[in-house]
Amino acid sequence: MRHIHFKEALAGLMEVTRTENTFKIHLVIAIATIIAALYLGFSAVEWLILILIISSVLAAEAFNTAIEIFADYVDKKHNPSIKIVKDISASAVLITVIASVIVGIILFYPKLLILLK
Repeated sequence: MRHIHFKEALAGLMEVTRTENTFKIHLVIAIATIIAALYLGFSAVEWLILILIISSVLAAEAFNTAIEIFADYVDKKHNPSIKIVKDISASAVLITVIASVIVGIILFYPKLLILLK
């Protein structure tokens, strides 16, 4: 079994960051969220939750990109089965994004209420 090497993993991260606009958007939102959490003084548990949810969204987007690239390689013409694979893959990103919004509301709302008082 081949082990994943840091060099290849970093190359993949650089590729998805360079080529995928949606990944870039998620990354910018993640950075803004981290800055806001720093400003609001998140606790260790809040940081753990935030890191897990951010990494889930970015990982889902990376998996989605990989699946789409592979699906296009397998069959370049319109194929209903490939479309279903791509749609399901995209739904994984949607699920993690929805979860991240809910988690973000739960984490940030009480702190923003206190800040606004």
